[in-house]
Amino acid sequence: MLSNMEQHSLGSPRPGTPARRRRHGRSRRGPVLPMHLPGFRSRPERFDDAVIASAQRLSERWGTTLESIDFRIRPVPGSKLLDQAEAAGDRVPLASSRSATRNSAARITVYRLPIEQIAESYPEVVDIVHQCVVHELSQLWMKSMQEIDPEYFPDEPD
Repeated sequence: MLSNMEQHSLGSPRPGTPARRRRHGRSRRGPVLPMHLPGFRSRPERFDDAVIASAQRLSERWGTTLESIDFRIRPVPGSKLLDQAEAAGDRVPLASSRSATRNSAARITVYRLPIEQIAESYPEVVDIVHQCVVHELSQLWMKSMQEIDPEYFPDEPD
């Protein structure tokens, strides 16, 4: 058991006194937002959720074929990819893909900051992420985007 002096030095209130805040309001506090509100998660965490949701949506249709693909999230494209886009006169890439090799799985990389800059809201981020994932899959598998996800990309617009 700790003596009164040891308890006080550890920051516990003195015995018999009511609990109060530390000087200048610098005591530990709870979270600023409750966990059930959307602002609780950071933008990178919500972006991760969008990529995971897109992959899960596609895995319902493609099953084990999609499991062999490595999904990655990077803040921005690398300088090599940016130089290639600039040389071709293209905009900053939103995603990229790499075919499977003998030593590594196929890879789709989605770039967070370029997508967040062009999207006006979070639902738009989710749509753009899914479009990017489907586009990269269509390039990897050499299929049309309608074949990859016919519900999301119908042949004829409504």
